[in-house]
Amino acid sequence: MNDGYPSIAICGIGSVTVTIVHAFHQNKVPYKILCKDQNRLFSLKEKPIQFKGPNGVTTDIDLIDHLILIQDNTETFDYIILGCKNQLLKDYLTLTKNHLNPNGKWFLIQNGLPEEHFSNLKNKIISGVVGWNTQLLENGIYFQSNPGSLVLGGSDQTKPNSIWETLLNPWIDVVLTEHITGFRWHKLAINSIINGLAASKQLSLGQLFLNRKGRNQAITVLTEIKELMSKLQIKEGVVPGSFPIQKLGGGKGSLPLWIRHLVLILLGLKYFRIRTSMVQDLDHKRKTEIEFINGEVVSEAIKIGLPVPANERIVNEVLKIESEFPS
Repeated sequence: MNDGYPSIAICGIGSVTVTIVHAFHQNKVPYKILCKDQNRLFSLKEKPIQFKGPNGVTTDIDLIDHLILIQDNTETFDYIILGCKNQLLKDYLTLTKNHLNPNGKWFLIQNGLPEEHFSNLKNKIISGVVGWNTQLLENGIYFQSNPGSLVLGGSDQTKPNSIWETLLNPWIDVVLTEHITGFRWHKLAINSIINGLAASKQLSLGQLFLNRKGRNQAITVLTEIKELMSKLQIKEGVVPGSFPIQKLGGGKGSLPLWIRHLVLILLGLKYFRIRTSMVQDLDHKRKTEIEFINGEVVSEAIKIGLPVPANERIVNEVLKIESEFPS
């Protein structure tokens, strides 16, 4: 503990972790950034990060005093937040293992069901479900477009330490839960349409949801996931500010179809120009996390013999686009 604070490190600086760094910066919370290589260290030292919140205020965050090469670090931490893509998680866990206190915990803030791939570490993992959207704009500013929450729950279904409310509020609203699985699946379903479906069409959210065919496809995707959750007996946990899948997907408990279309239209209008992270990956000819989003839906459905053709089609379409990238 440092002045009553737990010791915290972040490995992997990107849109999600920069939003957390901004909250730490505002609340004067001590933290370290563990850099994997010298080039990344230099680029982060070169100039302050610029972060623009949903209140329209831009903040300069100087990281110089927080940066260290991971191989030069001799400290161990109570918490290490891993800000990498799903496909790199195993490497990051291995890389940071010796920097975690014996009773310390990793934060997995990735989309999908990341902790399910590391069941042997369940008592060492806190799952974070992110309820905001932050993008790196062309002018180099990180822009958080909506106020958002961070739902935190132990991977072993325990409630995390309430200190996180102090560390992040009011900049990030913290929700602590013993039932993180329901929130994970809710976010997985949302990502299956705003990331997966949008990527398969390479469209912004406005282009996707202001089109009737796009909305129909989104509802079909959500209906498949809703049925899968029912078969797996997973009770949905709704991320604050989001909309229940149980009401958007078809079947029992759903809203009238015209209201479901209206919700998606409003989403398209609100985030009209937003090209979500997976769409941006394809824009820049980078591999996506499709196998950890709609691909997770397909994998879980195969285990119980439930057909999910709409989700399977999305995975295949995105993988086809990726296959055409220069190697």
